[in-house]
Amino acid sequence: MGLPHPKDDPAMRIPTLIVLTALAAPAMAQQPEQPRWTVGALVLDRDAPYRQLDDGLLAVPLVRFEGERAYLRGLRGGVRLVSSDTYELAAFGQARLDGYESKDSPFLTGMADRRASLDLGLASTWTSQTFGALELSVAADVLDRSGGVEVAAGWTGLVRAGSWTFLPGASVKWQDASLLDYYYGVRGSEAIVGRPAYAADSAVTPEVSVLATRPLGERWNLFARVGHAWLPSEITNSPIVDGSGSTSVLLGIGYALD
Repeated sequence: MGLPHPKDDPAMRIPTLIVLTALAAPAMAQQPEQPRWTVGALVLDRDAPYRQLDDGLLAVPLVRFEGERAYLRGLRGGVRLVSSDTYELAAFGQARLDGYESKDSPFLTGMADRRASLDLGLASTWTSQTFGALELSVAADVLDRSGGVEVAAGWTGLVRAGSWTFLPGASVKWQDASLLDYYYGVRGSEAIVGRPAYAADSAVTPEVSVLATRPLGERWNLFARVGHAWLPSEITNSPIVDGSGSTSVLLGIGYALD
């Protein structure tokens, strides 16, 4: 039986975004040469932020490509405009799979669907043998679903212990009011008793994570990740959101094609 596709189950869209974004860490100069193509599968356990949204253990595919100029890392594909051993400037496109269909949750009945979109942006990455990789990026919704903008800063480290490689990470992302209001706001026409109208403002969301990888033979690789994001009040105050944070745990396996 094949892995379910995110489009086949609306409740998979948000967790899929977190999983694949987690594996989109910038390639670091101090890592061994990366295989060009890696395919595999992931199993994820994570609570979705929306009230009464059905979630659980999910299985999703993994595809990663590293070329001389182009790359595909989960939901992000990019082209390096400037590249050296310690610096990279890339133009990228990244799928934004936030959102829901009103049928996803009884609490969302009567809400208009919030649709996935496509962001285009620029990312600058600095790498150091000592400090790891620092990425600054800015992206905007080019399909005008939310019309929003996101600015993000993230750090990825590298620690080896025996056969294991650990990549600790920390990031903050600022999202403007248009983006957050689209995905977490409640329009006046959607307001009912117990679900009042709500307009979200811009906010910053921090997250920490650890990704661990271990080779299994010549081509296979095992990996696991734990991450936690602290949702800002601009999101948690929304009547359609339940909880103040989001923790995700994943386990996966990848196969290097070349």
